[in-house]
Amino acid sequence: MLQRIKKLLEHNALMIAIIATIFIAILSLTSVPKFDLGFKLKSSDKYLHALAYFTLSLIWYFALQNKLKKISFKIFVIIALIFYGIILEALQGGLTNYRTADLFDVFANIFGIAIATLLFSKLLRWYKTI
Repeated sequence: MLQRIKKLLEHNALMIAIIATIFIAILSLTSVPKFDLGFKLKSSDKYLHALAYFTLSLIWYFALQNKLKKISFKIFVIIALIFYGIILEALQGGLTNYRTADLFDVFANIFGIAIATLLFSKLLRWYKTI
């Protein structure tokens, strides 16, 4: 059963990455009701930004792992997702009146991308043992 799920994910990795990217855009540009995650931390939305871009990075790394050279695909994903995050922040500030652009959101996005970049090789090795 686990092997079937693994094959299904592998065959649909690019579609999953595209859907995740669209999902992040929708969440970024629509009015999402505020909800309490129980964190007693200041600026907890920065953690959500980091988590979202960490996850998005891993999904794209997995989707493109066999399609591009090892170094070039990581650089491509890093640059593309940083620009994607910047564009979404600019759109939040320019298109919506219920969201604001925040430079610290961009930094949180970059942090999530960086952590995913550092951990991807280890996670991929673990994944291949399944």
